Amino acid sequence: MHQDDLYKEGTLLPLGDGAIRLHRIQNRDEKHIRVYRKQGENGECLLCMVSGIQNNEEAYRRAVTGWLREYARYELGKKVQFYSAQMRVTVNRIAIKEQKTRWGSCSSKGNLNFNWKLALMPERIQTYVVVHELAHRKQMNHSEAFWKEVEAVLPEYKTSRQWLKEHEADYLKY
Repeated sequence: MHQDDLYKEGTLLPLGDGAIRLHRIQNRDEKHIRVYRKQGENGECLLCMVSGIQNNEEAYRRAVTGWLREYARYELGKKVQFYSAQMRVTVNRIAIKEQKTRWGSCSSKGNLNFNWKLALMPERIQTYVVVHELAHRKQMNHSEAFWKEVEAVLPEYKTSRQWLKEHEADYLKY
C-alpha cells in the first residue's frame, strides 16, 4: 500500500487500544485543512478533515500526522508525568518526532524524544516505551541494572518488548 493511500477517506487507523476512521468533509477553503475528532452516529471514532483542497494527498497526510503528533504529545505526556513520579526521576523536556526506526530516546540532560507513531500502538506498548526511556534517567545503558529498573515498574515488560519487535514494521509505514 502506498503511503498516500493510508490517509484517504474511510481509512481506519489504529489509535491506542482502539481505532479512528478518517472522514473528509468538503468545504470551500482551498488553503487549509481543519482536523478534529468526533464520535460518529454509529459510535465510531472519526477524525474529520475539513477542506476544499483536492488532489493533494500529501497535504492530507501532513494534516492527519499533525493531529496525531499533538495527540501523542498529550497521551505520552500524561504517561511520562505518572511514571516519572512513580520512578522518582526528573524529565527536562519531551519532544515528539517522526523517526524512521526509533520509538524513543533519552538524553543525559533528561530530554525525552518519542516517535508520534507510538500513539497508534496499544496503550501497554506506549507505557513500555515511556518506562524504558525513564529508566535511562537512572541507567544510561541497557545493562542488567537498567532492565531491573524497567522490570520494577513493568514486571511483564518482556512481552511488550517482544510485541514491539514483532509488530513495529506495521506502524513504521504510517
